[in-house]
Order: sequence, then structure tokens, then C-alpha cells
Amino acid sequence: MIQRHAMSIKKFIYFWLGGLVCCFLVMALAMVFSTNELRAMNNAILRDAGAVEMTHRQENALLEERRIDLLLRDTGNSVYEQREKVLMAKSRALVEELATDDLPAKDRARVHTIRGFFEAYRAAALASPPLPLPAVSQAADRLLNAVEDYREETRTRMTATLARSKRLDTLVDRWSLGVFLFVSLAAGLGSALLLRRVVRPAHALSRTAARFGRGDTQARATVYFNDELGLLCRSFNRMADNIAFLQSERRHLLAALAHDLKNPLVLIGGAARRLKRKEAVGPAHLPLLESIIGQSDAMEELIGELMETVRREDADRALEKAEVDLHELLTALHAKQVGAIASHPIHYQGTPCPVRGDARRLARVAANLVSNAVKYSPAGRPIDLRLTRQGDWAVFTVTDAGVGIPAEEITGLGEPFRRLKHTSAMAKGSGMGLFSARRIVNGHGGSLAIDSRLGAGTTVTVKVPLATAAAPCQPARPESDKQAVPLAARPDDAEARR
Repeated sequence: MIQRHAMSIKKFIYFWLGGLVCCFLVMALAMVFSTNELRAMNNAILRDAGAVEMTHRQENALLEERRIDLLLRDTGNSVYEQREKVLMAKSRALVEELATDDLPAKDRARVHTIRGFFEAYRAAALASPPLPLPAVSQAADRLLNAVEDYREETRTRMTATLARSKRLDTLVDRWSLGVFLFVSLAAGLGSALLLRRVVRPAHALSRTAARFGRGDTQARATVYFNDELGLLCRSFNRMADNIAFLQSERRHLLAALAHDLKNPLVLIGGAARRLKRKEAVGPAHLPLLESIIGQSDAMEELIGELMETVRREDADRALEKAEVDLHELLTALHAKQVGAIASHPIHYQGTPCPVRGDARRLARVAANLVSNAVKYSPAGRPIDLRLTRQGDWAVFTVTDAGVGIPAEEITGLGEPFRRLKHTSAMAKGSGMGLFSARRIVNGHGGSLAIDSRLGAGTTVTVKVPLATAAAPCQPARPESDKQAVPLAARPDDAEARR
């Protein structure tokens, strides 16, 4: 009996599912964090891209304004003066657009510097009277350099943010793949362990219960783990022990009861027979004396059946198995009983079928089935016996053309002391024959089945596993081709089936 200390199935399932839930939570949190980070980076990239574009526009506007200022100085045309004022207003609006609320502190300082340079340049460019050209150009150069520095710094930061977002995106992909693989592995491994913890013991317990149900009272379940299924297996074993103990007590009670009843019945029967031999009673009481003798004989036979049943139950657990050829066994039985019964033509046809079993008990099964066929079929009707191979099974059938059995009563056959009402008057019996035959066949790992139709006859099929899996053989030549010899069964050794 294997017993391994392990956590219960309930705790295992909680631990396993809890681990999977934790993995999914970690993956979900990582996805939320990465999504927020990528969104922030995307906003920063968009902001920096807008700043780069506005600095380009600012630079173009300043260069255009310088060109118009040179034309104004050269020609003195008032049209250029108005155009310069418009461009200056446009440049001021672009500078104001740079100063957004979500700018970092460093960028706000840069924009503040650009605004100061722009105001200085505007004052120099629009001064009246006009300032010398070198002074205006110097102010314009300071503003353009500040705008270019800010643009290059913003472009560098945008490139770095793009690289970071790509690295984070790659990391998230790899992390998600890793967590998915880990969760899949944990789910598969947990499922395999759970199947091992549940399916294997459950199947073993099911097989043990089936063996116990077939009459193997020594079958016990293996306890693989100290968990819920282990507790169930131990409970089953305790139940099996109790049932085996009760069956043993029942057998002992039946044996003691049969022994205590048999002695008085022997005395009653013997005394009645002595009175009959000595003619100690008158003719008027002779029928009563015959009734006493008949009833005592019937009771002795019933008690003998009870004792035989107890002996068989004890012996079924220790069958004397050896390799037996059923064909030789049935042929010998056929030859041994030749001439004992002349009321029915009995035919046998078979093929060699080696099995591992108890020859004496298998012969008892065959004799019982033949005896039943003889007793419950009208004289002159044939009885067919066949022995064939079907895969790894030896199949023995006994077919008669007797009175048959109603379909609703077939399931009850094989129970101890069970006899059919419509056949009980045809022959004597205790109803233990089929019960004993079925127990012997089950003890060999086989089965006994009955197929019958009322008024059309009965076929009893016995299946016993072959000793070796050999290729099917052709049926032997029918006995009728050799010599028509009836198979007999002594009525005093037969056991009733109904």
C-alpha cells in the first residue's frame, strides 16, 4: 500500500489556481504600467514634434522678416513696412505658442529666453528712427541661435524618447511572452499533477470496486496519497473488511446451522426407514411414514446443498488452477457418462481450448448445465454442446429445445435458492446449481450468460479466458461423424438451475 504525504487535493487546487491568478494579475499590472508609460512617451514625442515644427516656422518667419527689413531699408517703400509688421506679429504668435502649460521646467526657461531675445529683436527692428543694420542683425542672430539650440535639444530628446519607447515595447512583448509561457507551463504541469492525483487513484479504486463486486472479497484499494481520495480508499477498504467479516460469519452460521439440523434429520429418517422395514405401522399410516421419509430426504438434500455452498465459497478463493484443455475435459465427461441417459440425444462439437483453471470445478459446471438441459426439456429433443474460440476466450455453450424461460425472469436466475414456478414441478432441485456454476466461472475470470425464449429453448454460454492467445483453430469434426454417443449426466449428481 503506497502512502505519500502530500497536501490535500483542495489545497493543491487552491494553490495552483492562486498561482495562475497571481501570474495573470502581474501580467495585467505590467500591461497597465507599460501602456501608461507608452502613452506618456507618445504625448512627449507629439509635443516635441510640435515644438520642432514651430521652431522651423519661427526661423522661416524671422528670415523672411529680415529680408523684408533689408528691402525696406533699401527702397523705403511703405508696403514693406506694413509687411514687416505683419511678419513680426506672426513671429510673436509663434513664440507664444511655444510656451505651453505641459512644458518641463527646463523647456519653459528656454522659451522664456527665446521670448526675451524676440522682444529685444522686435524693439531693434521696429525702432524709430531705425537702428543701424549691424545692431539689428546682432539681435536677430541671437534670436535665431536660441531658436536653433532649442530645436536641436528638442529633436535630440524626441529621438531618445522614441528609442526608449521601442525598448519598452520590446520589453513588454518579451515579458508578455515569458509570462504566457510560464502560465501555460504552470497550467499544463498543474493539470498533469491533478490528473495524477485524481485520475490514477480513481481508476484504481474503480477497478478494485469492480473486482470486489465480482466476488473477490480480498480486493483492496491502494492508497496512493494521504488526501481526499486516499481517505475514500481507506473507507472502501474498511467497508470491504467489514463485508468480508460478515460473509465469513454468515458462512460459519450456515455451517453450524446445517450441522445442527442434519443430525436430528438423519435420526428421523433412519427411524422412519426402520419402522418401514419392520412393518411396525399399519397400512393406513404407511403413507404418512412415506411422507416423513421423503420430507427428511428433501431436508437432508437441502442441508447438503447449504454445506456444499459454504465449502465452495471458501474454495473459490483458492482454486487449484492448472493448464486444462476444455476439449479433453468435455470429451472425457462425454465418454464417462455414455449410456447413463437415453432420453435425449446429446451432441458435442469442440476445438482444443487450453485454459488455466480448476478441472474438477469446470467439469462440475459442465455437468450441471447438461443436467439442467436434460431435466427441463421434453424427452427426445436434442441437446447441443459446442466449444469454440472467440479471440482470447474459450466459449462453451449448452443449447436445449426445452420449455424456455420468460425474459423477465432471466435476470433473477443464478440467485441462491431461486427456482422458476412453471418448471419447479418438472424436476427436484434446491435452486443452488446455477448459483454455484456462476461463482465457479467468475472465479476463473469468466462469465456465464443465459439466452432463452419461452417455449423455444435455452442457450447457456460460458466464457473462460484462454491460457495463451493462439490463432483460431477450425472446429473439430462433429462427434456425430465419428460415433453417435449420448452424453449422460447422473441425476443424483446434478444440481438444479431453476
